[in-house]
Amino acid sequence: MGKNKAKKDDKDGGGEEHNQMYSALAIGLVCIVIGLPLWWKTTTTYRASLPYSEIDTLAQTQMQYKVPVNIRSCLSEPSTNENDVLKQLQEKLNQDNPNSKVSVQYSINVRKCNPNDLDRVHQHQNLQELDRSFLNTNTDTVGHPVIYLLSGDHKGFQGIHTYIGKQRIAYVAIHKDDLSNSLDHVVQLLRTTLVNELSMVKICNAAQGFQHTQADAGTMRAVRSTPGYGISFSLLNPQPDVLDVKWDIRQAIQDYLEPFTQKLDEFANFVVDSQVLYYTGISVKPKQSEDKSYYYLSQGQLPQVITPVEAKLGSHVSTYPSLNFLLYVPKRTHAPLYVVDSKGDQVSTNAFLSPRWGGVMVYNVQDPTNNTELPAEVMVNMHSAMEVFLSQLRLLIGIPAQSQGGVSNVHIEQPGASGVTDWEYDVLLRGRTLENIATASATLVSLSQLLDKIGNIVINDDIAQQVYKAVESVNQGHAYLQQGNLYRAFHASKRAIAASEKAFFDPSLLELLYFPDDQKFAIYIPLFLPISIPVFASLFKVLKWFRARRKTKQD
Repeated sequence: MGKNKAKKDDKDGGGEEHNQMYSALAIGLVCIVIGLPLWWKTTTTYRASLPYSEIDTLAQTQMQYKVPVNIRSCLSEPSTNENDVLKQLQEKLNQDNPNSKVSVQYSINVRKCNPNDLDRVHQHQNLQELDRSFLNTNTDTVGHPVIYLLSGDHKGFQGIHTYIGKQRIAYVAIHKDDLSNSLDHVVQLLRTTLVNELSMVKICNAAQGFQHTQADAGTMRAVRSTPGYGISFSLLNPQPDVLDVKWDIRQAIQDYLEPFTQKLDEFANFVVDSQVLYYTGISVKPKQSEDKSYYYLSQGQLPQVITPVEAKLGSHVSTYPSLNFLLYVPKRTHAPLYVVDSKGDQVSTNAFLSPRWGGVMVYNVQDPTNNTELPAEVMVNMHSAMEVFLSQLRLLIGIPAQSQGGVSNVHIEQPGASGVTDWEYDVLLRGRTLENIATASATLVSLSQLLDKIGNIVINDDIAQQVYKAVESVNQGHAYLQQGNLYRAFHASKRAIAASEKAFFDPSLLELLYFPDDQKFAIYIPLFLPISIPVFASLFKVLKWFRARRKTKQD
C-alpha cells in the first residue's frame, strides 16, 4: 500500500516537472521564433531600393552635346563647291580633345541660298538692314546657329570680316582665293562666340566640383543654376533733408526689365521689388583727389561698401536667390563721387559689380545753390541707371560678356530692347543645361555614397521616386544633348536638378542619422537583458532535462 502511494507521488512529481519543462520550452520558442523576428521586423529601418548602378554610371559618363549648324552659301563664284566647304568645316570642327571632360560635335548642313535669300543679299548692302530683313523669316530652332557665307566684296564688310546679328545668324566674308583661311574664321566664330566651348568646359568643371581648375571670373560671378531670381532695386538717399531724389522705377521696370524677363521666361522666374532707403549711406570714407575736385572709391574700398548696407536692405519673402541693385546718391560733403579701377582711372559707368550679389551705381547730382529751397528736387535719369543695371544682371545670371573671343574684325550687334540676343540665349541655355546635368549627377552620387555609408538612414518611397525621376531626367538630358535638341535638354535638366535636390535635402534623411549602432545597444540592453536571462536559463534547464531523460531511457 505504501509502495503504491510512493509510485503515485513519483508519477505526479514527474508529470509536474514534465509540464514545467514543456512550458519553459514553449515560452522560449515563442520568444525566439516569434518575438525576436517580430522585433527585428518592426525596428528595421525602411530603405526603398535605389538605382545605385545607374548612379555610378552617371558619374563616369562624359558630357557630350551636338550643335547643328546651318551654312547658307550665297557665293556667286562657281569655283566654290558646297561639298568642299562641308568637308573642310567638318575636319576643322570635329577635332575633340581626348583629355576634355566635355565633348562637342558639330552637325554641318551646307546648302546654297534660295532665290529669296539671294535677293535680300543683293538688295541690302548694309548688314544691319540685311539681318533685320531676315527677322521672322527663318524657321530657326533654339541652339541651331545659321551662318551666311557672303562674297568678300559685299559692301557691308567695310573694316570687318564677320557680322553677328541679334538673331541666330552670322555673316562671314568669303574670299574665293583664300577659302581655307575664310573657313577658319567660321570655325573660330563657332568655337569661341556662338557656342563658346571654353565657357562650357569651365561651367561643367565648376558644377562637378573639380578643384584643380583655374578660377574663372565668369563662373565665379554668375549665380548658380536656380529656377528663379529675386531682383531688388534700392535707392539710397543719405540726406533727404538736402535732396528730394525721385525715380520712376515702375516705368523703368516696365520699359527696360520686362522685355528682358519676357525673353527669358522659359529660362527662369523673376520676382521684382523696389524700395527707397532714407538716411542710409555707405560707412566707407571716400578718398579725395589730389586737386580736391572730386572724391573717389578705390578698388580696395568697394567690398566694404556692401557689407554695412546689406544689413539695411531688409529680408526678402522670395525663396529665390536675391540680386540687389543699389543706386546711391552721395552725400553733399562727398560729391562728386566716382568709382576708380585698379589703375586709378574713373570707371565709365561709375558702378561696380559684386559677384553673385548684385551691383552698385553711384549717381552724382548737381549740388543745390544757396538760393535753392531745400530739399532740392532731383529726378533720376532711369535710362542711364537701368542700362548699367541690365548689363550687370546679364553677367550675374550667366550671359557671357560680348567679346570677339579671339576672332579679329568681328562686329557684334547690341541686343536692343530685349537685353539679350537669340544666340546669347542659346549660349546661356546650353551652359545652364550642362551645369544642371553635372550638378544633378554630382548630387545623386553624393546621396548614393551617403546612404551606402550610413545604413540606418530611412529611405522612404518619396525619396526613391525623386531619385528615379532624377536619374531618368539626367539620361534624357544626355540623350537630347547628343541629338542637338537644346530646348528639350534644358527642360530635362531642370527636372533632374529639381528632383535630385529634393531627394538630397529631404528632412526624413536626418531622422535616424544620430543613432549609430553603439547607441542602439545602449538602449536595448537594459530592456532585453532582464527578459533574456530567465528565458535562456529556462532553455538551458530544459536542455539538461532532455539530456537526462534520454540517458535514463537508454539505461
